Amino acid sequence: MNSSETVSVSARPPRLQSYLRALPILQTAIYAGSNILVSALAVVSTSLLARNLGATDFGRYAFAISLITFTVMFFEFGISLPAARLAATTSDMQDARSVIGASIVAFVPIGVAFSLTLFGLSFVTDSVFQAHIGYALRTVAPLAFFYPFAGMALQLAQGVDRLHISSVTSVLSQAIFVVLVLVSVMVTSALSISAALALRMLAFMIGGFVFIVWIRPLFREIRRYVRLLLREVRAYGFAVYIGRVLTDATYNMDVLMLAAFANARSVGFYTVAGAIAYASGLPVMGMATALFAPMTKRSELDRRWLVAAWGVGIPVAVAAWLLAEPFLRIVFSPAFAAASALVLPLALAQMIRGVTTVYNSFLSAHARGRELRNAAVVLTASNIVFNFALIPTFGASGAAWASFLALGCNYLAHVFYYRQTARSEPTPAVA
Repeated sequence: MNSSETVSVSARPPRLQSYLRALPILQTAIYAGSNILVSALAVVSTSLLARNLGATDFGRYAFAISLITFTVMFFEFGISLPAARLAATTSDMQDARSVIGASIVAFVPIGVAFSLTLFGLSFVTDSVFQAHIGYALRTVAPLAFFYPFAGMALQLAQGVDRLHISSVTSVLSQAIFVVLVLVSVMVTSALSISAALALRMLAFMIGGFVFIVWIRPLFREIRRYVRLLLREVRAYGFAVYIGRVLTDATYNMDVLMLAAFANARSVGFYTVAGAIAYASGLPVMGMATALFAPMTKRSELDRRWLVAAWGVGIPVAVAAWLLAEPFLRIVFSPAFAAASALVLPLALAQMIRGVTTVYNSFLSAHARGRELRNAAVVLTASNIVFNFALIPTFGASGAAWASFLALGCNYLAHVFYYRQTARSEPTPAVA
């Protein structure tokens, strides 16, 4: 590497204004709290949409969101983790902000490609699935430019120990969506699927702009930092990307398979139950996310993190299961009460996923692309086996238990590769 492209890995000088960023516990609390608030706001918007659209049309809306989310995972190309690690290991905040600026520039063609892909997919979805969403996808494709940016924003915030920026802007995006939906249902008695999707994309776009302004990127020496970023992508980022695509593609295929083998109503029930169960993994995932930067400097995990992960995850999963049915009856309507049967396996799945995220963050912080890819292959294979074994016969219930079993296999793979990594020499922050 040329000397002009070298990034120092020495510790950053302490600064009073970085006090908030130096407290992983506080960052964890902010991240977990913001995700809980995002989930609560999502419940509000979902409830409004479910009541306004009805069970069948809400199922179509939920399927459209799942398809968009499924497509998003292909549009990252391995740049997020290298960008986060480069920002985390620079010796100067100005260099870190320059890394962020280069990453945002690199995202622009990705966002454009995503919008074009979504537009193209709109012409084939209706002939494959039993939910007619083609027109809605064509309508929102131009607004979907910022949708893939959320994942990159989170990792950029991790890299510069400013996780609170991602946390607050996530809440802001969801709050804007709630306000837009609330105003829309007050103005019209029959909100369309296209309008609901457009409001969601608009909210994410506003949140993305606020994030960029707040994190204060520097657009200097763009070519230098883009070259450095691409070098790291080739070294390990693309391997992580392949693993992530394999993981997310199969982990999120349950909704697509439900749409193919069942009906829109089952998709709606499964989506609502998944939203409730998601809360069980939030505190642990928040901890793992906030600890990314410190993990780059540690050779092994602190056992207290794992004890906390299990100690928080288990009771939250049980609470989500016990409270699901009355919650669904009161917030959504009695028509959605049947979805409570899906909450237990999905809550257990999220609990395991949260603990796995601790190991995943450690491997990511040490640039263990091969290990992350191999763990993803395990999850991919188990997802395919369990989904095809259970979903065609048992529908939404089969999808829920398939998620639990597949994430259990993924957890075991992460533990195995973590132990291999901990026994080996620590990976330098930047090769």
